[in-house]
Amino acid sequence: MLALHAKSSFVVAVIAAAQIAANSAAAQSAATYASLKDLPDFAGSWTPLGPPFVLPPPTPGAALLTRPSPCELSPEVKPEVAARCREALDPSTGAAPREYCERQYFVGRPPQRGGGAFEILYTPGRVTMAVELGLVRRIYMSDEPPAGALDVSRSGTSIGKWEGKTLVVETSGLDPNAPFVPGSVLGRDAHVVERIALVDNDTLGIEATLTAPAVLAAPLTTRMQYRRAPDRVFTDFDTCVETDRSLDRTTGVDRFDKTPPADLPPPPSQ
Repeated sequence: MLALHAKSSFVVAVIAAAQIAANSAAAQSAATYASLKDLPDFAGSWTPLGPPFVLPPPTPGAALLTRPSPCELSPEVKPEVAARCREALDPSTGAAPREYCERQYFVGRPPQRGGGAFEILYTPGRVTMAVELGLVRRIYMSDEPPAGALDVSRSGTSIGKWEGKTLVVETSGLDPNAPFVPGSVLGRDAHVVERIALVDNDTLGIEATLTAPAVLAAPLTTRMQYRRAPDRVFTDFDTCVETDRSLDRTTGVDRFDKTPPADLPPPPSQ
């Protein structure tokens, strides 16, 4: 009799736990416009806390601010990927090869640098992140992607949930042909987990961990912070310029010789 009672109690507990989980999932996906006011205040425009939006204070005698080499990679990147990256650079300038009308892809990195401003929009059952560089990410607040979701896309399929005041986003279905670094693409079976939370009222933090077996020997975590920009006018930042005559679109080669003249004087010292 005691055994039967214990078994019945266990079954009731399991059913109750399942109901709680179902109700929680329903609350995530069936939010109303009225309920959005109870979410953490992520909505609005944000700009990266880094160049070119925020510059370090000038230091007398310091060199001009330069962008780091695209092949200064984290130790999690496979050695062969780093080697291909160095081989892909222009030997005379050290710059990455230029692609005409580059399409934008999500490859697990939080938005950064110029074009890295973004806007977050809340709607019932979804969080939308529109990045100025041209990528729109739709984060579905449910356990499953919506019917008809693509298996692979440039932004992937993102499923979100709230853990307290932190938005946890898991993204799969990333395009395996997305450029990762010069000379290498992201590859198959890439997966991203992001944790998005307010650091303070006007600072947003994003921690993104990328697992990509084709290019990484271990998961790679990137952290970025952003400043609230309530007065920012959202700009269509487009890398595709159809009237750009400096590039031969059939060959991908610059039409103009950019070699500096031999008698060009050095820049003035600071």
